[in-house]
Amino acid sequence: MGLPATQLMFSLRIMTATSWVRAGTITEIVGELSSGRTSLMTACLRDVTAAGGMAALVDADGAFDPASAERAGVVLAHLLWVRCGGRRETALAATDLLARCPGWALVALDAGETPPRVSLGAAFRLRQAARRAGVALLLVGRRRVAGAGATLAVRTRRDALAWAGSRRAPTRLAGMSTRVQVLRNQGAAPSAVFGAPPGAMEEQQWWTA
Repeated sequence: MGLPATQLMFSLRIMTATSWVRAGTITEIVGELSSGRTSLMTACLRDVTAAGGMAALVDADGAFDPASAERAGVVLAHLLWVRCGGRRETALAATDLLARCPGWALVALDAGETPPRVSLGAAFRLRQAARRAGVALLLVGRRRVAGAGATLAVRTRRDALAWAGSRRAPTRLAGMSTRVQVLRNQGAAPSAVFGAPPGAMEEQQWWTA
């Protein structure tokens, strides 16, 4: 007998709106620059909007590129883009407001390199608001901010680069390999997180440039 849906181990291979980012929960993606965190966020936006859901992206630094997102499969007609001009508190307030509005399948905050400070109490209040509205929250940035308020937290790490062109002088970046490590998975069975062998909670994903 399989585990209940809330106890599934994290897996990129089964990344769907129900097994990856779930309504009423907070998911965090953290990582260094060029580690694949934005690509993973874009994949979430793609899956939600392509399925007909409405998503909102709160962009703290104006880093979102609509053209690249559209090429990756994001349906821009189903996406609200909120640009905050580097104002972290404004970005956090916008995320809180959107999380309280029923109708969104996904609300994502891309906080970039300097995520705002969030107290544990504020994180739990944010999760409670999302739960009441049935909204999935996705927080993306260099470090974690939600603590125990997050149901799932993963870290991305650049693993390898693939170049196209001649062997002597490759000229174009063709893709990047990212390692995704689970930092927290509240819904997983304890043995899945603590009893797994090294590397069992880490997966590799290639992104095409």
